[in-house]
Amino acid sequence: MTIDIKKVLLLGGGPTNIGHENELDAAAFERLMALKKTGAKIIYVDNNPFSVTSEEIQPANVYVQEVNFQNVINIIDKEKPDAIMATQGGLNAMQIAWQLAESGILASNNISLLGIKPADLRKVIDNQKLRDLLTEIDEKVIASKIVADDDEAMDFVREVGFPVIVKPMSASHDTSRFICNNTDELEDALDVSFKRTYIKRCSIEQSIVGYKEIEMVGIRDANGNKILISGMEDMDPIGIHSGDSIIFAPTQTLINEEYQALRTATFRIMDALNVTGTCHVQFAQSRTDANYFVTKVSPFFTRNTILAAKSTGYPLTYVSSFLELGYNLTEIKLPSKYSKFLAFMEPTMDHVVVKIPLWPFRDITDVDQHLNTLMKSVGSTIGVGRTVEEAIIKAMHSSQFSPRDILPSVSKVNDDDVINQLIHPLASRILILMEALRRGFSIDELSELTQIDRFYFYKLNQLLRAQDYVVNNPLSPKSVEIGHKYGFGDGMLAELWQVNISTIQRMNHNVKNQVTYKAIEPSAGEFMEATNIFYSSYELENESKPFAEKSALVIGRGGNQLGPNSAADYYTAQVLISLHKAGYKTIIMNTNPNAVSLTPQLSDKEYIEPIQLGNILNIVDLEKPDIVFLPGNRHYLSEQLKQFEDLNIVVLPPDQKVATYNQKKATTAVDLFIEGDEVLPVATISFVGKDQRTDLRLINDYKEPMDHWQTDEADLIADAVKKVDSSKWQGLVQILYNTTGDSNYEMTGIRPVRITETAFLTKTTGINWVRVLVRKYLGILDMKSLREQLTPTQHQRSSTMIAKFPFRELQSRQSEGTTKQEVGSAISFKNFES
Repeated sequence: MTIDIKKVLLLGGGPTNIGHENELDAAAFERLMALKKTGAKIIYVDNNPFSVTSEEIQPANVYVQEVNFQNVINIIDKEKPDAIMATQGGLNAMQIAWQLAESGILASNNISLLGIKPADLRKVIDNQKLRDLLTEIDEKVIASKIVADDDEAMDFVREVGFPVIVKPMSASHDTSRFICNNTDELEDALDVSFKRTYIKRCSIEQSIVGYKEIEMVGIRDANGNKILISGMEDMDPIGIHSGDSIIFAPTQTLINEEYQALRTATFRIMDALNVTGTCHVQFAQSRTDANYFVTKVSPFFTRNTILAAKSTGYPLTYVSSFLELGYNLTEIKLPSKYSKFLAFMEPTMDHVVVKIPLWPFRDITDVDQHLNTLMKSVGSTIGVGRTVEEAIIKAMHSSQFSPRDILPSVSKVNDDDVINQLIHPLASRILILMEALRRGFSIDELSELTQIDRFYFYKLNQLLRAQDYVVNNPLSPKSVEIGHKYGFGDGMLAELWQVNISTIQRMNHNVKNQVTYKAIEPSAGEFMEATNIFYSSYELENESKPFAEKSALVIGRGGNQLGPNSAADYYTAQVLISLHKAGYKTIIMNTNPNAVSLTPQLSDKEYIEPIQLGNILNIVDLEKPDIVFLPGNRHYLSEQLKQFEDLNIVVLPPDQKVATYNQKKATTAVDLFIEGDEVLPVATISFVGKDQRTDLRLINDYKEPMDHWQTDEADLIADAVKKVDSSKWQGLVQILYNTTGDSNYEMTGIRPVRITETAFLTKTTGINWVRVLVRKYLGILDMKSLREQLTPTQHQRSSTMIAKFPFRELQSRQSEGTTKQEVGSAISFKNFES
């Protein structure tokens, strides 16, 4: 039975940080597209300036506020929604939903909580209640106990056996964990832990370090019908956070009985919690027998919920939205590109997806770089292939900081360090595994040291053999064929053989060794579906057909890293929307599974391919796009692409290397929009932050309008307009000034407006500046309309954007960050007193 909803409140995911990137905004955006079909009014709350969702809802229905308990109560009092959807807002939104239920606010306002009933939500939020529920339905959880002395600890060990983990129960949030394999180690751990704790209590729990980590994502309707979207397997064992693990979809090493047991357990858990919509369950699976434990239950959207959808092509968020509204799986009508039976059919994969994390250690160096139970990655990238080997090499290719085609080497690491890193892994884990194989370590030896299944070493070994053949047989047709089979792109082959990429392209044409593209769709070719999501292969049939209409290729940012990456994905999504509105068929190329720009509704075609020159040229060769957009400040790649004169390339914003400075300091800025000879003032900005920093490397926070705008703004704008040269500068341009606060301003530089600030300007002025820029470079900008929108008015409010840094989550000692260390931002508004 469907729920009659006229007004629904969506809770956003908040600023990006360690633990979530743009996947929550992507889920909210897809959910918004689904809800619009119901006719319900949508209210949205989020303070993420890089949210695409917030710009697709009427401004009057968007609350740009922190997603917290009190703010949500205030919105409820004002808007009187019929229902709240929290599942797309992550754990924070679910905790707020629980608070609303516990405080009686949902009941007193007659508000439905969609996805999971309040009583069942409590069983998820309260860890002990979840343990009780799982025990009640005969699902095994890790045994644990709070002990007050050595005797109680020994009694527990006699029940569960070694190894165990001992943790102090400390008011200072001590994160020490002692793994004990025998009685002597246990006595030492208890002695240390009891001395550290204030309440003379320790937690002791069964250790499952070394077990396989398996993840299952399923959906369920109100009638109890369930399907499994995908199983996923972490290559890394329990003990390394799932967010820092290399993940494979589908599972690779489970036998059928193990897989079916975990599938059944997932369904049993969803039934016990009465979930409608999606649920992500994590398991620890023994390596030696069929034994497993449930380690985590998330009846809401997570990174790997989205990964399951990306891997299969199943419209998970769309379907889940209707399930939460009470529709049954058999009642959901999917968009025309899907089979009408798909909603209630379990997806099948005829390809392999590999996800590799990206870490921030290049930009934040004072943190422990070992991989453990504390998540440290800031993003991830995926590779898709017909085989495990092909998917691995593509994911590795995509995970490099540099857009260059060559993979890094760890050949200079000495043998002792290799052994140490096998036991105590760092971010370069997969490179160390391959190096150990090169040095003659046996597969059995490596599996014993790392607790990684032998299967993966066999696959890595195959990659090494393929690479050796390619290196030792340069420029031979057989080498090209083997390289392509194992995922080596043309750019990688060119780098390995130190030749120009055009040499490899000529060889491809001569031997008819052409790249083809295969679709990612949920029926593995059983039904006529047109998801228009593709990955490359070198098989006979090409499933991607170029558009007859005018088209535009947009090259995404790839995996999320520190710096303006969340903003760059927002920027990319806005470019896609703008091109669609301008009548172009849009094609996106990206490898970030959490990117909003890979939301199916935002483009006409997707390519999940490494953002490398060879891969780009292959797509261009097939699609023949009329224009190529490169959003984001990617100097090396833009220089490579500009060498090809037949490509119509637009780099947005222009490369920051064109900036000119008298000194790299500023307190204030004037932002201008320039079209031809016309210069339009957009906004004045003050750079805010601790101690009013003026070094441009440290300026991450903005306020609009500028300080002292009442007295200084008009003169400063006039000065900026006079000083900018429209023959040299076009688009969004920022004139930088330094002031001592006495109304004397010294111009210190001029640069293109940064990606992050473009998003800020969009939120503060109500004009979507990415879309304005796209229309400008397409030659279709309506300047009359833009002038009218920019008519000066008395400022009614100020807006502030404050950068977020991951220092606390990474346990870094830093407190002040540079522009390269941002992980996200929060925006807020404040009305001026009249």
